[in-house]
Amino acid sequence: MNFFIRLNMSSILYALFPVACIELMVNVYRISRVTGWGLELVNALTLGFFICGVLFSCFGFPKLIRHWLGGRKASFFSLVLWIPYFLILIRILASWIPITNPADKPNPVTGLIALAALGLYPFFLAVLHGFGTAVTAKNENTN
Repeated sequence: MNFFIRLNMSSILYALFPVACIELMVNVYRISRVTGWGLELVNALTLGFFICGVLFSCFGFPKLIRHWLGGRKASFFSLVLWIPYFLILIRILASWIPITNPADKPNPVTGLIALAALGLYPFFLAVLHGFGTAVTAKNENTN
């Protein structure tokens, strides 16, 4: 039961990164309007968040898999489990923070960028899972 809870918690963490990235991409105009910052600054901060998130993911997710999930092969279920959590989080954010100002609607291309990123994200997670489980398997074989 403990592994099941840890697996679901790691899946929620996996879903938080794309949710935050997509929400930042979609709400650029709203962030600019509410804070009074220019679009260039908001876009630069969003890009900085993306880069920091990717770097954190590259180093943090394999450590999470090794230490929290024990590097077990069953941790690969989280490659599928993050999708329902992603949909739930997007639905919650869309209902809590609706777009009321028509000027805040995102560009149509933003959806294509989000779809491309979501299409590549499972492969990114699979590579990171491979690193997390391979290092644990290598350590077990040397002992």
